[in-house]
Amino acid sequence: MEGEFAKLLEESFKRPKKELVKGIVVKITEKEVFVDFGWKAEGVIPIKELGFKPEIGDFIEACIVEPETDEGYALLSVNCAKTLKQWQRIANEIERRGMVEGIIRQRVRGGYKVDIGNGIFAFLPMSQVDVIPLVRPDDWLDRKIKAKVLSVDKKRKSIVISRRKLIEEQRKELRSKTLDRLKEGEVVDALVKNVVDFGIFVDVDGVDGLIHKSFISWSGLKDPSEVAKIGDKIKAKITKVDREKGRLFLSLKDLSEDPWKKGISFKKGDSVKGKVSRITSKGIFFELPGDVAGYLPSDKIPAEAKFRLKHLYELVVDGIDKSSRRVILKWVKEE
Repeated sequence: MEGEFAKLLEESFKRPKKELVKGIVVKITEKEVFVDFGWKAEGVIPIKELGFKPEIGDFIEACIVEPETDEGYALLSVNCAKTLKQWQRIANEIERRGMVEGIIRQRVRGGYKVDIGNGIFAFLPMSQVDVIPLVRPDDWLDRKIKAKVLSVDKKRKSIVISRRKLIEEQRKELRSKTLDRLKEGEVVDALVKNVVDFGIFVDVDGVDGLIHKSFISWSGLKDPSEVAKIGDKIKAKITKVDREKGRLFLSLKDLSEDPWKKGISFKKGDSVKGKVSRITSKGIFFELPGDVAGYLPSDKIPAEAKFRLKHLYELVVDGIDKSSRRVILKWVKEE
C-alpha cells in the first residue's frame, strides 16, 4: 500500500486539478487512518505520510490523490494539501500585488514558463513578451523580467502574466510628456516595432510613429525591409506631431539632401547601373546611385530582354525628366 501511495502521490502533483477536502477520523489502524469526508467511500491516509497518530473524531484537511483505489477507498494526502494551501496563499498574494518578477526558464507551446519563485511557474504567452514581435525567441531564455498578472486560476494552479501589458502602461504614462516636448523637424532616436510593405512602425519614447515608404528615400523605391529590421534603433526626423491621436509621422530621407535640389550628375548617353525595384505594365523602376529613381518605359524594352526584381543591370541614360524626378533609361543589347 505504501509503495502504491508514494507512486500515486507523485503522479498527483503533476495533475492540474487537485481537490482539498475536510473530514473526520472514523477509524485508525497500525498503518492507516480512515477519514469520512462526505463521499460514499471513506478516505485513507497512511500514518507514515501523516507523521503522527490522530484520534478518532479529529478533523483533518487533506487532498484527494486518487478518488478510488482497488480496495474501494479514496486515497488522501495531508502533504499534498499543505503544498496546495501554500500555493494558494502565494497565489493570493500574487493576485493582490498584480505584479511579479521572474526568470524565463523554458519555451513551451505558445510562450514561456517563467520561474517566479517558491517553486511556482507562470505562463508568459509569446504575444505578451514585448510590444514588438519577437524575432529570436530563444534570446529571451534565462532573462529576468517584471510582468503584470493577467489571471490566477487557483483550481488549475495556473498563473498567466504579461510583460507587454507592463510596458504599455509605462508607455502610456510617458506618452503625454513625450508628445508635449516633441516638435516637427526634430531628429529623434526611434525603436523599430514592425516593418511592412508600406513603411516602418517605430516607438519614440512611448509614442507610436510611422515612417511611410515615400519618406524612406528620395527615390521612393527603397524597400522598407532593406532599410530596417524589428528591434533596430534608428534616427529619423519628425515631419508631423498628431497630438490628438497621439502619434508621429517621421522621415528618413530628410536626414540627407534632396539629390534633385543639389543637382544630379547623370547625362544623356551615360552608362549606369541600377537595381530593379518595381515592374509595372508601363515600365520598370530602377534604384540608381545617389538615391535617384530610374525609369525604363515598356515600349523601350525589347522582347528578348528579361528583368528580375532586386537584380542589378547596366543601362544607358536616355533623358532627364525633372518634373517626374526620374532618369529615363534605355536598354542596350550586349554584343
